[in-house]
Amino acid sequence: MGYQMNDRTGFAAFLRRLLVTMFLGFIGLVGGLSPVITPVMAAACDAPAAVCAWQDRIVGIKTPNMIASGTILPGGYIVTNHHVAEDHPRLITRDVRGAITRAVPQPHDAEVDLVLLRPEGTSPNPPDATMPSQTSSEPQQLFIVAFDQGRNGPRVYRPGDWARYPRDGASMRARIHTNARALPGNSGGAVVDDKGTLVGILASGDGKISEVIPAAHIGTVAGRMDPSHADGFAGTGKAIRECADALYDTTSISRDPPPDIVSVIETRCMASENKQLLDQAGQSFGRWWMFARSRAFLQRSLELDPDSPNSLMSMAVTLHLDRDMAAELPILRRYLEIDPANAQALRMALQVAGGLGEREFGMQVLELMRRHNPAAVPLAESFLGQAFTD
Repeated sequence: MGYQMNDRTGFAAFLRRLLVTMFLGFIGLVGGLSPVITPVMAAACDAPAAVCAWQDRIVGIKTPNMIASGTILPGGYIVTNHHVAEDHPRLITRDVRGAITRAVPQPHDAEVDLVLLRPEGTSPNPPDATMPSQTSSEPQQLFIVAFDQGRNGPRVYRPGDWARYPRDGASMRARIHTNARALPGNSGGAVVDDKGTLVGILASGDGKISEVIPAAHIGTVAGRMDPSHADGFAGTGKAIRECADALYDTTSISRDPPPDIVSVIETRCMASENKQLLDQAGQSFGRWWMFARSRAFLQRSLELDPDSPNSLMSMAVTLHLDRDMAAELPILRRYLEIDPANAQALRMALQVAGGLGEREFGMQVLELMRRHNPAAVPLAESFLGQAFTD
């Protein structure tokens, strides 16, 4: 069973080696982000006008390790992810008009994967970044507006038709989860509803489910920016970078990773407190059959975001491989409440129901299969019939 991949891992695999070589240096940025975006290119959009207008507020961001997205706030500051900025002192941005600017990350102590960038030469006064909070009753159709590498400019992607918002009292690291489409390079892009209201900032995605940081946290970050946080902020950024580099280096290791790689992942990934890196560390350890470590990382991720489909699926796969069906059962129950159509989750749930003799759960899974994957029903009925007879 394969793991659900997260957006940060996708960036690492797709960009960290290839694009560092292709776009290294300022001249590389100009070449990599050219030709100049024309108004016609920026306006190619069949979404509602209020959504399309966000294209003018999207920038491409280049760091020594990746190309990503940023969203311009009122007053000129740019918001993106801390995992994009990492511990780099400056980033290079390119707006819809083709203007290239250096921008400086502003240190803060808020426990969220966001950072505000101040373009060099602009006022150091923080912007008014007060944003509304979202609840479970908020809009379900969400659009991602972000920098598209294939088009060398901003793009509005296919909207999602469901969104799950963090529960009351959740950690600041908990995300909005939606099936709005996202691609590598979209981290830091705007996530808006059909009226053009900013709902959040994209953090990651696996092509199926995207994770979004609620917009309300932008104001928290702005209010907690201070030069006194520089060391701690850079320290977290360094942990993010070193963890991401180590995880990239593990992609070709199928079993028995070197002890020094294991040590770096255990210390730097946990220190990053970055949800998608915690997920990927857990997935890596699971791939190596180091299940105790895998469970520790995925448990930490779920403590930060209990309703994350990607984290729940990763934990379910680890527990499945570890043959701990009793622990897997509640994880799959939670996952199927969020994403009941996932074929992999339904297959694992069927096996767990049969293995534990959970007839009621098995019947619930069978009903979900009838609704979402009817072709699998005959085999599922046969399996459960044998499991419950035995």
